[in-house]
Amino acid sequence: MKKLLFAAVIFGSAIALISCGKPKLFEQYQKFDYQSWNRFNILKFDVPVNDTVNEYDILLAIRHLPEFNVRELNINMTLYLPSGEMRTADHKIEFTGKNGIRQSKCLGDLCDIIVPLREGFTFPEGGIARFEIENKWSKTELRGILEVGLIIEPSMK
Repeated sequence: MKKLLFAAVIFGSAIALISCGKPKLFEQYQKFDYQSWNRFNILKFDVPVNDTVNEYDILLAIRHLPEFNVRELNINMTLYLPSGEMRTADHKIEFTGKNGIRQSKCLGDLCDIIVPLREGFTFPEGGIARFEIENKWSKTELRGILEVGLIIEPSMK
């Protein structure tokens, strides 16, 4: 009985250690009506920043339908720092790799893709940082997109 209890304690401790990662600084999603992202719907995320020492990875999460046949999507991410400084960058989200294989992970009627927009980023100042994500699709509606999220987590570098 003692061996069984000892094994259970060791197993539980191992699970606890594995699941104890650094918590995400921010994670928020915006859902779309009618399963469509209108190109004039610029997504805004207000991120409270207290840590100006550690590095963070900034990730974009997109949930879409399995029928979504877009190979790539251009977006723009603009960061407004609390001081008013603005930083902007264009990104290409590749839903299909060069080998023709879908990059999204699908489970049933939902597919998810998470892509890094910036790795190893240190916020230069504390306060509220605003991220704006703009869809640069050539048509007004990008059909098949259910939601888009911004994730900021401790850097894996």
